[in-house]
Amino acid sequence: CDSPHGLIDFIYPGIASTPLPPPDYFLNRMILAPRNADVSEINGTILDAMSGEARTYFSADKII
Repeated sequence: CDSPHGLIDFIYPGIASTPLPPPDYFLNRMILAPRNADVSEINGTILDAMSGEARTYFSADKII
């Protein structure tokens, strides 16, 4: 893999050409990166390649 797209295609084959895979598809597949900026870039590239509409879910950590 000589590019980020090549790495994504190697780890997640067919991610751009299929509907959203089931959660088990991601179970043993991951890309590790040393910096959060790199992670954000890779995540953005993967999300852009996937079909469907993106959703954002918010959460809060709070002790009461």
